[in-house]
Amino acid sequence: MNAPEYPNESLRQKLAVAGIPESEHSVDALAARMPDLDAALLQNLSADMRAELLLYLLGKGVVTLPVPSERALLDLPWGAHVCQFYETSEDQLDMLVPYFKQGLERNEACAWLVGDLSVKEARTALAASVPDLDRYMATGQMQIRHYSEFYTDPNGTVRAPEQLSYQFASMGASARDMGFEGLRASGSVSWVKDPESMARFMDYETKVNLAIQNSRIMAVCTYPAKASSMCGCRELIHNHGRIFVKRGAWVHDKSRDAQKIEAVFASLAGAGAPP
Repeated sequence: MNAPEYPNESLRQKLAVAGIPESEHSVDALAARMPDLDAALLQNLSADMRAELLLYLLGKGVVTLPVPSERALLDLPWGAHVCQFYETSEDQLDMLVPYFKQGLERNEACAWLVGDLSVKEARTALAASVPDLDRYMATGQMQIRHYSEFYTDPNGTVRAPEQLSYQFASMGASARDMGFEGLRASGSVSWVKDPESMARFMDYETKVNLAIQNSRIMAVCTYPAKASSMCGCRELIHNHGRIFVKRGAWVHDKSRDAQKIEAVFASLAGAGAPP
């Protein structure tokens, strides 16, 4: 059995700096990082050439590395508007609990609009990482609310996109008036059950994306995997700076390649479909 081939030490150091552990520097492991490239082409490249190609693709954003779930939403800039596709409650909590914990520590107002999680479940999960959560809740710095208090009218219809966008911008302004650094928010889309409601919600997403640019607001929209069959993927790409999906690890796809994104959405829709 042949021993695995590795690039030279200088390239291995660059790979490590880029975030690829030393245990994944073999030629086969490097090729696995570039699944969209022709296998026959890679087969003819030396270990050094594969490493150089991978480093180039990483630098151009064509290839991205998995992002640990607990770090994926940390240090987002103001004005960020990202979305997260998830399959389980744990998927949501793995990302959102650290996200809100960081916001509270940075004196930011935080608003969590839950859907398939209950208010109690969200609060319990956050309290496990934020021992003094009761204090933050009492002062209004942390709000955990059911989606119906914001997104829908009493009969369950999605409120007018203009109204929702105005309400959200007003929440950001109120946060600043109360002395907080800004507003860190997340809203669940699990309650959207039909294409008509999703189209209305997409209109809201477009308006919110414009409203929070250059503001002291950041927002994470959480979509169950099954909702991808109702979403226009190009609309989501246009409205969200980052799209997180879970495939063994959290992945941030920055390529904006329409065919690649559509393939991801197709796999999500399949994963979320009932058996």
